[in-house]
Amino acid sequence: MKQLSFILLLVTLLVSCRKKNLVLPTSQVSELGLVAYYPLDGHTKDLTRYANHGVTNAVSAPDRNDVPSKSYIFNNSFFQSSKIPINISKQYTFSFWVKMQKYADGMAIMELAKGEDTTRIPCNLNPQIWQFRDSMFLTTSSNINNQIFIMSLKNIKFHAISNWSNVTWTVQNGLTKMYVDGVLTITRQMPWPNLEGMNLTLGNAGNSCPGDFGVLNYHNQPSNCFIDEVKIYNRVLTEDEIKKLAQN
Repeated sequence: MKQLSFILLLVTLLVSCRKKNLVLPTSQVSELGLVAYYPLDGHTKDLTRYANHGVTNAVSAPDRNDVPSKSYIFNNSFFQSSKIPINISKQYTFSFWVKMQKYADGMAIMELAKGEDTTRIPCNLNPQIWQFRDSMFLTTSSNINNQIFIMSLKNIKFHAISNWSNVTWTVQNGLTKMYVDGVLTITRQMPWPNLEGMNLTLGNAGNSCPGDFGVLNYHNQPSNCFIDEVKIYNRVLTEDEIKKLAQN
């Protein structure tokens, strides 16, 4: 009887909304194609069916709503997971929230790599967000022609230091679109390699590369930032879905 009453109430509500030309709120993005979800709520679990749980030595911190232990702060630390089921040259969406503590040259905020060294992938061809001076870039290499500008302290259109921003990008056969706080900022064809089953590193770099002073060792390029709500889809989200990610 209670179940029947609930169904009748729901039908009445839907009929009333239709008569009044109202729409019930739908603030959530469909989980279709969600292959990795790390809420970073004091744990490193992947809440999708793939269960590619991570490890970290970072410390829990308040999130963008000042709720304690709902994000992680990275400072000489890292988060690491593996086997993310996407192909970085085909199609996927990567979304997360970030707040910078400070900017520095040559520090890594995140990376999707195939392995921990250069034996599986040529160095600097995988998606990586770098800090350089007062800015952040999504890049495949140090070549400025293969960088997508994300934000800068000097760019008053976007949040400056000490504020949270939602950063999302999509890839469709190399065509890469960058969104900051739900706003499309740039579209560019990028030379992503044909690789799948990626390792994810947050707050640091996740592979070893030859550098100006020899080989840069694993996890030795830490950024100073907060990171929260990491979501990876094996499809390209619509602009409406990306706006919802920035609002939720």
